[in-house]
Amino acid sequence: MPITEVTKTENRQLQNIANILASSQKVVIVTGAGISTNCGIPDFRSEQGLYALIQASYDKASTTTPGLDSICAASNPCDNYRIQPQAHASTLPSNVKGKDLFDARIWKDPIGASVFYRFIASLRKKIRDEVKHTTPTHRFIRTIRDSHKLVRCYTQNIDGLESQLGLSMNLNDGKGNRSRFTKKLRSTPQTATKATHGGSMDGGCEVVPLHGDLAVLRCNLCQQTCGWEERGREATMLKGKAPECFSCATSDQQRRDRGKRGTKIGSLRPNIVLYGEEHPEADAVGTITTHDLSLSPDVLLILGTSLHVHGLKTMVKEFAKCVHARPKEKGKVIFVNLSQPPESTWGDSIDYWISMDCDEWISTLRRHRPDIWHLQTELKARVAKKADPLKSHFSRTMQSKAVNLIDKENRAAAGVQVIVKSPRRSMTVTRPRKGPLGEIDSNSTHQTRDSNQEVEFGDESVIFNSSQSLPTPPPSTHKTDTPGEKRKRARPVEEHDPVTTPTKKARLPASEHVSVMKFLPPK
Repeated sequence: MPITEVTKTENRQLQNIANILASSQKVVIVTGAGISTNCGIPDFRSEQGLYALIQASYDKASTTTPGLDSICAASNPCDNYRIQPQAHASTLPSNVKGKDLFDARIWKDPIGASVFYRFIASLRKKIRDEVKHTTPTHRFIRTIRDSHKLVRCYTQNIDGLESQLGLSMNLNDGKGNRSRFTKKLRSTPQTATKATHGGSMDGGCEVVPLHGDLAVLRCNLCQQTCGWEERGREATMLKGKAPECFSCATSDQQRRDRGKRGTKIGSLRPNIVLYGEEHPEADAVGTITTHDLSLSPDVLLILGTSLHVHGLKTMVKEFAKCVHARPKEKGKVIFVNLSQPPESTWGDSIDYWISMDCDEWISTLRRHRPDIWHLQTELKARVAKKADPLKSHFSRTMQSKAVNLIDKENRAAAGVQVIVKSPRRSMTVTRPRKGPLGEIDSNSTHQTRDSNQEVEFGDESVIFNSSQSLPTPPPSTHKTDTPGEKRKRARPVEEHDPVTTPTKKARLPASEHVSVMKFLPPK
């Protein structure tokens, strides 16, 4: 099936896509660098992207560096157990491109490794100091999480901006509790904070960093992580050098103190995954992905990525198959990016291509379906107000008066006829009339019929259709009588034959007449 292109002017298609998201129950989101460009963070493949910037840095370093001594120098170059860059010929191609500097071969090239350290350290410093706010797309991901619809967000970005919004990016949090998608728990009040770890609403690791992140440094030997700011590591990285691993150094020193042979000491590197490398927590990522596929999501939303990375292609195709396997073809795959996905590669996987900037599309989505951003508790309150207008209109006035009327013994002799209209049926009720000795009059009737509703207020009768709201009773102009005056003014009811004589309603004084509203359960 061909991909349907949707532009910013096609409001009908945009409304259709908005309706799909609003009615969805389980959403998987895949994001790329395109969702962070409006924060000032460059993407990878544009003219001013990361590939172009790091290539320019490499070209400058390769022409101005006098030798490799300053790059390969370490705190103790005589230590045979310390892992250091090798001062041999570069393994990178002669015509180095920016993408090559994000390849695992860069660790074997001293100049390339030095440029990479400086570049990544500068990028992290820029994000920390200059990026103060996230984008509408990042906040939309949090909205989907707060709506209990987010299965998982898989991101290729290394900026870690999702963590600023309270989204968990720790793979150790696991896959979460699948019971959070049950109907009962989905209807619980939403909160903007993450659920308790291990609880029924626990989402686990909500954003999976497929390519790592810049939050920590990782040892290339023991795989232990540590912070950038400790022991001047950030300053060392900005100089193009790799700090040594404190954990490895401590272990080595402890062995030497016991008179044993020392161990190798690893060097620290940014905790990101390069081309040709395996994710250091690949098992955790695989476990989470398998779990998410078993949940049968109904929407796959791809934002701000061109889908060029082979591993990501495979994962997206697996999720697309799972989404399209939903019954009645209800599952949809939505791709939002300025660049067009190749029809030959993605024609059987992507349903809609929205050729818009991600933040611009989020703004359009909010215009079409603003209820996506509303809390579930707010929506329930609005529905409850309109669910039973009959009951809400008379609950505080007519019902209380009806109870008082039934409880009073001086109404026992009066036959009070009431017509009750429920949303599904109408009923005419005549209260049994008692004789002088308290016996029930056999002429009393209790009949059910379908008709328009009739409600009496004083001397007036109002008939209205069930689709209309109940009228407000006019204010009484009579004074409130004492119990003695009420007994004097009580009017006897004339006897009549229900067969030969038309039924007449017993008229009470305007100040005493009340319509008894009885709410019947639906059939």
